[in-house]
Amino acid sequence: MRKTIYSSLVFLAFLSGLLVAESFPQRLSLENLSSQKIKLSLTLPTPSNYELLQTEDFSLWSEFTSGIASENPILFEFPVTSSPLFFQAQWSIDEFTISIDAPPFPIKVGDETTLLSQATSRGQPVSGLGIRWAIDRTDIASVNAMTGQVKALSPGVAAITLESEDGTLVTRNLVVVANHSSAPQALDAFFGLDDALPIFLCFQAIPGPLDGMPITFTHSLNPADVTPDKFRVITASGANLMVECATLAPAVDGNENKTVLLIGDLGNEQVDPIDPPRKVLVVGDLFTAEDQPGGPQNLVGAELEVVSLFDFVRYAYAEVIPEEKWGQSVPAGAPAGAPIWMVQTTWQGGIAAINGDTTGATERQFQRIGMAQDDGNVTPVVPFAITDIGDNDNHHELWVAGSGVPLWVEMDSETVQDPRGDPNAADRIFIAHP
Repeated sequence: MRKTIYSSLVFLAFLSGLLVAESFPQRLSLENLSSQKIKLSLTLPTPSNYELLQTEDFSLWSEFTSGIASENPILFEFPVTSSPLFFQAQWSIDEFTISIDAPPFPIKVGDETTLLSQATSRGQPVSGLGIRWAIDRTDIASVNAMTGQVKALSPGVAAITLESEDGTLVTRNLVVVANHSSAPQALDAFFGLDDALPIFLCFQAIPGPLDGMPITFTHSLNPADVTPDKFRVITASGANLMVECATLAPAVDGNENKTVLLIGDLGNEQVDPIDPPRKVLVVGDLFTAEDQPGGPQNLVGAELEVVSLFDFVRYAYAEVIPEEKWGQSVPAGAPAGAPIWMVQTTWQGGIAAINGDTTGATERQFQRIGMAQDDGNVTPVVPFAITDIGDNDNHHELWVAGSGVPLWVEMDSETVQDPRGDPNAADRIFIAHP
């Protein structure tokens, strides 16, 4: 907060022309009306106290005029002299304050908004003040310096700064979260088991041994479209392999149907001849479910890169589930009176606690959700509960309470393992918001 603004501007007028000093914004201007007369214009924010001085040689300044800028511009006419004239304007605003209106909190990637400022004097609005917007993280959001229009580019926290022409700086933090947009995305394919998948998962008689490859999407799929003819697996040698079976099981609970388990001979990464899968293609109509954002959309043509059998299992996706889709009451352990969030995590494949714990305590204790606060800090919070466990799928529900909004989720390494017994890597991903 500042009580006054002070600015000093110098302009020079000659018989033969005009020299104007640059400013932000320009407050004084001179115009030759004729060879004998000059017009001086003074434009100030209102309300402003001002004093206009003049001199011929910078050694002695005298007052030309003073007053309160109640209307703009303030115009003066005076005769041209044989010597150059120099003018200086000094101005101030009593009990001046400037602030940024609370920005939208949070804003989602791809969204745009316009930030607003408030400048006041003795509680009354100040109009005509020069301001400029800036941001410290141009990778997170962009801002138009003149209009304050912001576009969110990537998740994170950025500091928005407003500078008024007197040098006053005001800063607010802008939180940008990942966007669970209406456009579905294919995430990745995880080569989970090579010649080691139980036959019963396919619900039909197929000679084994079989490979299993979960493929993940951001949106729930229409179960009727999940058939093996919709997918092709491309191996390192370029072989184009058919899929024997495609099923949403076991990820078929509420808010799921996002993971398709492909079953068949999908390549070899540990059995001779070595020819591991590299890519999965969606070659037939594969629509998202009716209740997904934007309605049913076709994923035909999507390509998924295959994660190697020997890579560590990681998160594939995480999103906030709105309360109307929880499908259950809040689990025990929630702090009284605190806002509650449910975050669904989707792993690349099915996981279980590495120590054999079936209660979910291991997965809960070693995961944290970063809660972005108004002050720009991100507080890691351990979930107070974990649900949707013990069903052999790749989805968990993390419950977190407290101020702020969920920005990211992370897990320590070697906490869970995939069906082959490989441990997870330490990982962190941003959480998408509806």
